[in-house]
Amino acid sequence: MPPSQSAQNVQVAIRIRNVPSWRGRDPNSVQNTEAYGEICASVNERDPKTGVSSKIMLHQKDKPPYEFNFDSVFSGEDDQQMLYTKLVEPLITRCLDGFNGCIFAYGQTASGKTYTMGGPPVQQPAQRGIIPRVASQILSYIEANGRKEAGGVGNDFTVSITYLEIYNEQLRDLLVDTASHKKRDELKIRIDPNSVNSSALYVQGLTEQKITTEIEFQKVLTAAVQRRMVAETNMNAVSSRSHAVLTITITSVERTSEDLDIPPIKKMSKIHLIDLAGSERANSTGATGDRLKEGAAINQSLSCLGNVINALSTGQTGHIPYRDSKLTYLLSDSLGGNSLTLLIACITPIAGAFDESLGTLRFAERAKK
Repeated sequence: MPPSQSAQNVQVAIRIRNVPSWRGRDPNSVQNTEAYGEICASVNERDPKTGVSSKIMLHQKDKPPYEFNFDSVFSGEDDQQMLYTKLVEPLITRCLDGFNGCIFAYGQTASGKTYTMGGPPVQQPAQRGIIPRVASQILSYIEANGRKEAGGVGNDFTVSITYLEIYNEQLRDLLVDTASHKKRDELKIRIDPNSVNSSALYVQGLTEQKITTEIEFQKVLTAAVQRRMVAETNMNAVSSRSHAVLTITITSVERTSEDLDIPPIKKMSKIHLIDLAGSERANSTGATGDRLKEGAAINQSLSCLGNVINALSTGQTGHIPYRDSKLTYLLSDSLGGNSLTLLIACITPIAGAFDESLGTLRFAERAKK
């Protein structure tokens, strides 16, 4: 049986981060030992046509290696530009034709998810992550294809963004200053009865901001990122404790004639860029109290996401468990059907993170089966 349309629209990729430069803050920590930092991941030869690998192996001393196959595998030597050109740019090009899309960065804490999505806090152009590159691609497309003069034929575009985090299954507006915490936290997912199919979802009270330039976008994004919930764990000094969902809505109105009696053609697409909170094992992160509660909520939400992507990638036609978490319910109009889904699973290739990396690869494999 040929794969369904939704199965064909799901891609799963692996990204291996560079060998971490960090070591345990405790000089006696196991993270400082030579064995902890041994490389345990390897990538097979690249496809000569695509320049990208598809197989990854995890090695454990005196045991057979674990082998996994995915749509694509990027090594620590593959930079941000290559990842974007090979993996993301084609998806965004299709979204500019009217498709909805979701791009997820998944993995253990400190595996490079936030670097992949946004880049480092202080960055050179080559270090830019997926989010700023997506904004650049969209705005460059509009500049090249937008209507040049009023009254003529062509496309008029508008771009707007929302940015929220899901923390302990609560929605928080990242475009609202922290001092306005009451408004920031009072967010509910609603069904819009006035939508075309009477079932489109929206977040009541969520701030929406129009964007016209990359400078404007970066300014808004920088302020929003600083409002995200982070905390220190044994694995990461600034571990993300929430899922961050940036939604870019592109609306185009195409006039095919100067005759105003001929109605324009309207199209809208949504692109969701999601930096997921890190999957965790409590004995690795040393989480207790609030951190432990956060970790449980994170893992439960990630499990629900895995169930949904697995159902879509296998072409399941029955019940899709979107409502099992706020994250999947919020994104349900952009998952499945003709929508495009990309999961980038990030791993740390050192022996000290073997169990976490193996768990990430199994999650990604299950999502693709």
